[in-house]
Amino acid sequence: MALTLVQYWQQQRTIYQAERTQAQSDLAAAQARFAAAGKKLDGDPGAAPGPLRDGDQKTLANTGAAIAAKRAALAIAASPADAAQLVADLIALIITQRSQQGTVLDDLEETAAAQADADAAAAAGARAAARLAGIEAAIDEATADDDRRTKLKDAIAAPPLSTLKGDAATFKASATVTNATTRIGKNFPNELLAIADKRVDTRVNRLASLQGSINNAQDALGNEYAADAGLAGRAEQKRIAFERAQAALADYVATAASRYAQAGVVMRTLDAIETAPPGQAADILTDPEKHDVRTSLAPAGAGAEPTAENLDSDINAVFGAESALDAQILTAISADPDTAAIPVVILTADATMGLKERLLTAGASAFLTKPFDLDQFFEVLTDILGPMEV
Repeated sequence: MALTLVQYWQQQRTIYQAERTQAQSDLAAAQARFAAAGKKLDGDPGAAPGPLRDGDQKTLANTGAAIAAKRAALAIAASPADAAQLVADLIALIITQRSQQGTVLDDLEETAAAQADADAAAAAGARAAARLAGIEAAIDEATADDDRRTKLKDAIAAPPLSTLKGDAATFKASATVTNATTRIGKNFPNELLAIADKRVDTRVNRLASLQGSINNAQDALGNEYAADAGLAGRAEQKRIAFERAQAALADYVATAASRYAQAGVVMRTLDAIETAPPGQAADILTDPEKHDVRTSLAPAGAGAEPTAENLDSDINAVFGAESALDAQILTAISADPDTAAIPVVILTADATMGLKERLLTAGASAFLTKPFDLDQFFEVLTDILGPMEV
């Protein structure tokens, strides 16, 4: 079953919460073992007088003192019988001492093991807590993203966006737009309008070309991730495509209705001028301006229209050739064994994201924009060549 990002991170939170709880339990158990081993080794002040209160180390020390006393007595024994008894007592005490030494070593090993387990549990708990902090932040981010996507889907499913395409088609066919178009034609000659249309087409096509370059660069980056980074790379490829689609939808939701409304205001204003009785509404141009446009600019516009059309075609061709040449140069540098190791730093006044992504994808090492920043330039050189070379 497919999960949303929120659900995925919620599952991760449950996993690491359980891990943290287990680590806390393990830590408490290890600390209890450490305390018990310490009491056994050093004694329990709360116990009744005796071995438990003294602890294994003190008991061992007492046995050592008893052995020393027996040896001192043996040194001054007056009779063989007394000496024999002292030797027997010494043998028994030494056997007891060896056993007590083993017990103390066991206590020390248990203390060290308990401390190691406590350290491991504390580290596991710290890792789980740190991971949970990151997961909580991811949940907050995913929840906010989910809310944004929900709002986008709600907006696109409700008026005015849900009916915008039909409304625009109806409005375009209405008398309002017909009258507005007529009014524009009464103010500006067809030759100038034709040139204006060509200019708009050129710029619209240029924007579409730049957006296409951005999309191509993002696709290339996603394909590289998918080819080189396994499952994580394929996930990153999907993320890039998803975020691009979401950005396009967000832009549409944010601007489509307002752009339609603005167009409507302009069209209705022109319609009101066209349908008003003569002299009742100010026109786009004054009468002297209309005379100048038709007597001076119209002939020039008629002569310039073919040139404008050719110029627009040439500009589009230059844009396309320029984009292709940038990538071809970088590709050629990367493919030539004599130049493949040479870093290429782009310095340009064109700060468009499409150009940057296209050239970095084609092999550029860095991308800098004018005005020239010397400190930034040296930082780039240091990153590429290392501080010693710079």
